[in-house]
Amino acid sequence: MDETLRAARSEIEELAVEDGEFCVACAETGERPPPVTGARFADADDARRAAALAREYRDGLREHDPDLPHHRFVVSESAARSLQFAGVRERTDDTRANGLPRTSRSVVAAGDGEGEWLRMANAPLVHLTRNGDPVGDDAVGRQLDSKL
Repeated sequence: MDETLRAARSEIEELAVEDGEFCVACAETGERPPPVTGARFADADDARRAAALAREYRDGLREHDPDLPHHRFVVSESAARSLQFAGVRERTDDTRANGLPRTSRSVVAAGDGEGEWLRMANAPLVHLTRNGDPVGDDAVGRQLDSKL
């Protein structure tokens, strides 16, 4: 079984390229768990092969840890394309109950394609990616609950 894990990981590493347009991620959460964390693939066929290998790898790991989360792997265009953030905090004419000035904060997140942007005003700042991978729903929920 350990040889199966090594072979699957090795083949995924061989299929991966640095600037590929495709990735393998969980259909429900967008997470890219091991062994596909951070991996990109040159074409959809290589990514589909990597998805099959990732399923085999995770099934093998599940023999050691039956509680290992299940993921339904799908191929998509890489989520790791550049994502830019810009934030501005401005003082307003209003004051808070404690006498301190009230501020207004806006954040713009933009991708490298047309129409890929999101603007938020006076909303909590939520990090959508970490190390080039989308963060899970639970992490986004914790960020929203923190109201930072």
